[in-house]
Amino acid sequence: MSSTTLPPRAPAPSLPAELLALVWQPSTVFPLLFARGKTGAVLFFSAVSGVYVAYVAAQAFALGDRMGLLRAAIAVVLSGAVLGLIALYFAGGLLSWSAETLRGEPEAERMYAVFGYSTWGFLPLLAVIVPIELAWYEASLLSASRPVVPDWVPWLVGGLELLTIGTWLLLMIKGTALAARLSQVEAAETVALSLVEIGVIGVLLLIILVVSFLI
Repeated sequence: MSSTTLPPRAPAPSLPAELLALVWQPSTVFPLLFARGKTGAVLFFSAVSGVYVAYVAAQAFALGDRMGLLRAAIAVVLSGAVLGLIALYFAGGLLSWSAETLRGEPEAERMYAVFGYSTWGFLPLLAVIVPIELAWYEASLLSASRPVVPDWVPWLVGGLELLTIGTWLLLMIKGTALAARLSQVEAAETVALSLVEIGVIGVLLLIILVVSFLI
């Protein structure tokens, strides 16, 4: 009696491959990411997004003039990571609550995954922007008075920021629609409402954390 040999099963795609595909095929990739659950990657990417927010805030408040570049950089990383993780845990609840108001069927774990995985683009953003700005601004990176640089530097930085934020919002909407079984319009309303709430809470927490480093 002859036996047939089944072809080997194709290996599951790696997380980096899924994240790259997520930008182009969110409807296909998000269910795969939902199956992973709230992994360390969700926590890591959320923390990185918080560091980005803290970095921008540190430049706006000229934190380097008050603390020096090294201490300000440490404050940005620590306060930003805390901010990002707090935003993640608030996001799960706020997205679920907002989706329920629009008669969605949200699951908190999936909402955590939507927020966390959607923010993965802030990692390459920081990896590109910080070295570029550090090369041009050097010790005045987080200061109010920074040297004049070629026009292409702020244009490049601004363009990368807009691209990343736009992609993040699009993924948030696509992911929320899938996770809560909502239409794209309802998902956009859910995300907008949640971001307003998260933004208010995040700004207050960031101010408290930054002030604590200054005292």
